[in-house]
Amino acid sequence: MKKDKLWKVIFVSLIILIGLSWILPTSSFNDGVFSHTGYEPLGLLDIIFAPFQFFNWDFVGTQLFTDGTTVTAFTYTSILLVILTTGMFYQVLRKTGAYGKLVNQLAQNLKTKRVGFWIGTAIFFFLFASLVGVKILAFILIPFFVDILLELKHSRMSTFAATFFPCLLGTAVSLTGSNVTGINNIMYSLDIQSDLILKGIFFLLFLIIFLLYLVYKKEPVLEKKEEEKIPVSNRSYAPMILVFVFFFLILLVGSFNWYYIFGTTSVTDAYENLMSTSIGEYPIAMNLFGMMEPFGYWTGFTISAILLLASGIIAFIYSLSRADFIECLKDGMKRMIKPALAVLLASLTMVIVSKSGSSFLLTIIGFVYDHVTQLAVPITTLATTIYGYFISDYFGVSSILSSLINNFDVTFTSLAVLTMQYTHGLISLVAPTSLFLVAGLSYLEIPYQKWLSYVWKLVLLLAVITIVSLTIINVVSA
Repeated sequence: MKKDKLWKVIFVSLIILIGLSWILPTSSFNDGVFSHTGYEPLGLLDIIFAPFQFFNWDFVGTQLFTDGTTVTAFTYTSILLVILTTGMFYQVLRKTGAYGKLVNQLAQNLKTKRVGFWIGTAIFFFLFASLVGVKILAFILIPFFVDILLELKHSRMSTFAATFFPCLLGTAVSLTGSNVTGINNIMYSLDIQSDLILKGIFFLLFLIIFLLYLVYKKEPVLEKKEEEKIPVSNRSYAPMILVFVFFFLILLVGSFNWYYIFGTTSVTDAYENLMSTSIGEYPIAMNLFGMMEPFGYWTGFTISAILLLASGIIAFIYSLSRADFIECLKDGMKRMIKPALAVLLASLTMVIVSKSGSSFLLTIIGFVYDHVTQLAVPITTLATTIYGYFISDYFGVSSILSSLINNFDVTFTSLAVLTMQYTHGLISLVAPTSLFLVAGLSYLEIPYQKWLSYVWKLVLLLAVITIVSLTIINVVSA
């Protein structure tokens, strides 16, 4: 990791962002017209203040108007909590010895099917990201699959390519993922039927090309790293599995936005019925659960709390002492501190752009819009590429570009949205500002430049196929 250039690339991105703010005037976009509004140059202190603004973001969260419920979206700082509590959770699992027994037995049973399991893992996470779309939940699952793949003697690069990478790729071609398709539906009045055939074609195309690339692409050589042995005992792992499955299903119900995808309020209604449960006039459920977020809108804060609760229950079942439990929490945090710091670093451009508005980036888009073409796909591709590089969060990019996309002819709205989704998804596969990407690279100790050399041809191929195809559809339909 000493040769990892991630920090340098992100610092260069920050300098470019600040430099552009000095060169380009700011712009606004109203009624289909871009207008210059002056200069708002950023300073070097903006870089210093950005981490502190990141931690303050939750207090100025975005208001999401949903099925009659107004929810403040705590979408950023809580990511760090999920990363850290995931580390704590798995450290407790390792301490029981039953987890090591489970991993070893699975590895032994899969020894003759190691390649099949590797491909199956990649398909699983691709489907999970596309159909569920909550990458935070995928992050909770990934360490288990990583441990098995490493036990099967897969390299760290191939392990990353079968876990973290398909999560990003599956998100790009989301079919029912609430963090992408759900946002599209609620912001642009779409539904899961919108362009379903076209989305299905791209879904299959991405999956097939990805699997072929995965199998035939030669991996770059990584610096050797001695993997830590997981403690093994003869204790039964059945209770641990039951606890994990139970709590993960709860997290799935609470984190997947059922209203955004299916337009149903039944899950939110179930939450309201639960919280209104009383004994006499005493609100027992509300006092028992506290300020629990509505089902479908759980953030990293609630997810982290559930992970800690599950960790405590497993520690109790396996009779871990209080000292052992506390030691597990500390060791788990240490294990995940590098991924957490990588996420914080990668978020700096997103914080600066979102906090400052950085409307000088609109000047680039406006120039192309006015002088080259007003076709929905090329303009949306350019706009998403510019903002998507600096902003990892899809909702953040979609919010900024909503006025542009809504300005296109209504017949091209869904096509423009699809272009934004695919473009942002492809950028997240390689951008050093992609939070999930850098978290995974840091977790598996893969240098950024090694990953880029491994995957750039695949991303370029997918980008060319996607943008050319969508542009042709746009031109033919115009």
